[in-house]
Amino acid sequence: MRMKNLVLTTLLTVTTSLPALAQGSAKLALDADKPIVYIEFDHAGPRTPVQEGEPAKGLWLRLVNNSIIPIVVQANSTSTDPNMTILPDTIIAVRAKIPKSGLARQPMPSGYASDTGTLITIDPGKSLVFSVPASHVSPAWSMQVPFQFSLAAVKQGVQPVCLAEFTWGEIPASPSASLGHEATGHAKGASAP
Repeated sequence: MRMKNLVLTTLLTVTTSLPALAQGSAKLALDADKPIVYIEFDHAGPRTPVQEGEPAKGLWLRLVNNSIIPIVVQANSTSTDPNMTILPDTIIAVRAKIPKSGLARQPMPSGYASDTGTLITIDPGKSLVFSVPASHVSPAWSMQVPFQFSLAAVKQGVQPVCLAEFTWGEIPASPSASLGHEATGHAKGASAP
């Protein structure tokens, strides 16, 4: 009986404390319905290639800081279009249990890598438009962009690097259809745009 009372007292204490914990938790996102940092589609269209072999179609994306803390990214301009901003990105294969039959697989492109560039701070509630080749996103792969929260330096170690991901499903239907074979990396017999 004594053990039963102890368990009941513990459960009662935990369940009555939960609402207080939820109310006292810190608010990190400005809009609680969205991730704290995310990439959203801006538009698709013609784009001057930056590297050899890139398609002439591109995506303009927006890195959005939905957190209460500024974030920092490493940005570059290009010699082909000085007004265009590019960010380092990594291409990641989408995991599928069973590959779709009848689809020709294109090689996955490499993302943009950079050890140099200008550090840009994106304040809370603000965003930065950047561009990638249309081939950086497809039904078979997505892309990730690194960022860091603008935090004070620590005496030992470094602050973590975070990743914002953008997938094919985040491109509206009509622009993704116009991107065609270059972006999908699939579709036997599809004509290149």
